[in-house]
Amino acid sequence: MTENAAAVAASKVPSLYRRLRHELVTAEAIYGTILIAALIVIVEDDESDFSLLVTVGTSSFVFWIAHVFAATVAHHGKLGATEIPLGESLAHAVRHSAGLLTSAILPIVMLALGAAGIIPEDVAYDLALSVGVVVLFLLGILAFAERGAKWYVCFLGGFVTAMLGVAVILLKALLH
Repeated sequence: MTENAAAVAASKVPSLYRRLRHELVTAEAIYGTILIAALIVIVEDDESDFSLLVTVGTSSFVFWIAHVFAATVAHHGKLGATEIPLGESLAHAVRHSAGLLTSAILPIVMLALGAAGIIPEDVAYDLALSVGVVVLFLLGILAFAERGAKWYVCFLGGFVTAMLGVAVILLKALLH
């Protein structure tokens, strides 16, 4: 391979930032963040942080399993002349659905701190919700930065993403 061909091949390899961005900023991560926050709002009524932690953790795991199942079934089969084996479909579904699980980590950590008595339960509850809004803000910033937007457009995009997330969380809570 010539030096020029090697340089062209190297330039096509995505940077670590781009790979991480594509792994983290997914529809599943955004949906999971909104879903977890909505669950926290809906379930909160006089529940202890431990009870809320169990409900949120179990629910997010069940939603993840359902998503993996649906994605496996949808991806399995034939794509043109290529047959996609079940194992490959399952692996694709697990990778594709990871955002549903990872989006629950920070809120669950906040609730666990409250359940363990490290911070007051009401503070843990507020932090669990706030962390979701901050994550949506950051996901919005990353999405706009990927498109090469100026810093203030990235900031505005993050703000709008967070506020839309808050609106969806409130709607889910009101309609439940």
